[in-house]
Order: sequence, then C-alpha cells, then structure tokens
Amino acid sequence: MKKYEHTQDRNFDGLAEHFKKKIYGSSKGEIRLRLLWDDLEDNLLNKIENAASLAVLDVGGGIGQISAMLAKQGHTVTVTDVSKDMLELANEHFVEESVPTENFQLKHLALDQLSQEFDYSFDLVMFHAVLEWLADPKSGLLCTMDRVAEGGYLSLMFYNKHSVIMKNLLKGNFRKVVSNDFIGERGGLTPISPLDPLEVYSWLESAGFEIVSKTGIRVVNDYLSRDLQANRSYEDILHMEKMLCRQEPYLSLGRYIHVVARKQP
Repeated sequence: MKKYEHTQDRNFDGLAEHFKKKIYGSSKGEIRLRLLWDDLEDNLLNKIENAASLAVLDVGGGIGQISAMLAKQGHTVTVTDVSKDMLELANEHFVEESVPTENFQLKHLALDQLSQEFDYSFDLVMFHAVLEWLADPKSGLLCTMDRVAEGGYLSLMFYNKHSVIMKNLLKGNFRKVVSNDFIGERGGLTPISPLDPLEVYSWLESAGFEIVSKTGIRVVNDYLSRDLQANRSYEDILHMEKMLCRQEPYLSLGRYIHVVARKQP
C-alpha cells in the first residue's frame, strides 16, 4: 500500500475563515463552483429519472455551497464535516441563501463515523475536494462509497497530481518534479495527498462503480500567469474552461477532476 507522509487527516478548525477567503473569495473559486455545478446538472441531475427529490449526503461539505443549491431545489441534504468551524460557516451560508430548514441538516462527523451515524444509504453522495486532505485517501473513499445506495451516484472531485507536476514544470521546478514530492506542508492550504487520476479511477471500478463522466476543473485558469488572469475577463476564461474541460488531454490536466460514478446494482 502506498505510504503518505502525513498520518492525520486535515482539519480546518481555526482556519475556516482563511480557507473561505483564500479558496472561494477569488475568481478561481468562482470558476470551480460554476464548473462543478454545471457538471452535476449536465451529467447527473438532468439525466437520471426521479431526480426531483434526492437524498443527498455531502461528506466533508465545508461551507456547503453546492449542497445549498441542491437543498433550494427541493433535495434533502445532509452535510458532514470534521471541522466545527466549517459547519458554522455552512450554517451561515444556508441561512443567507434562505434554504428551507427542513431540507438540510449539519452533522459534526469524521469519515470513520459515517457508518455508525447512518445505517441507510443515499441517492447521491458528494465528496468534493476532500480526498487530497486525507492521510489515507483510498480508505476515506471506500468509507464514503459505502454510503451510496445501489443504483445511486457518487460525485467525486479530487486534486490532480498531473496538474501539480505540469505547473512545476512550467515554473522550472525540475528538482521538485524529480523528487516526486508534492505534499503540502502541515498547517497550510496545499493538499497533503495529490492524486493520480488513474489510481482513483481504479479504486472506483474495483468497488463496483461505473464511471459516467469525467471533467477537468480549471484546465485553463491555473496555467495563466497572474497578469493574464488579470487581463482576461472572468467570462472569457470560463468560456475556454467549458470548451476544453471534457476533452483530452486538457481534462487530465485540470487542477481538479470531477467524476460522476454510479454504483452498479
């Protein structure tokens, strides 16, 4: 089994506000959310039957933006997170968005508590930008997949190691690429476990999931210099992202990759 330098999963207690500002208080955060939501609609919500009122579990849901959108559409959403601070921000977001209280609940849970808390499964389980913060990503993914109902769906977004390598190559950080050491420092906002997409796909398929779609998230924006990011409009960058995000080789170079997978009955 692959060994990871970090032995503990990342918890954002004490850093939640900084995380919110750094990750979502920018155009790259807006692009990520927009592409993720569009992909969920295109490859899941608009394609499955009886999708009007799904039972949704958002594992490591953080601030809960996607969950809030789903809950406002009438789906029943449960958001879990190991960080109490994140859940407080999620609650504030749900209130700000006027989400009906009967459509959501927030639970302070670690991954290994999911099976104890829920003796039932969900139509849709979301696991967005969590895998890369785990000391043992495969075990965390298996815990999460176990909560998907037969015939149900997993929405998985993870931090792509290929993108990290390409970004370092473009910066001339050849020694870093040769060392194959891309693990973020403890206490920072760089993920501790960047993931090889092929490895993640194999985990899904071995667990009995059929991959429905793959989409690169930020296949353009993160390769632009800061000057170019500032001199190109949000709309223009988003247009290019949408044009290329589902095409290879660009898909596999996205900063994140979003996978929709169905648990085979």
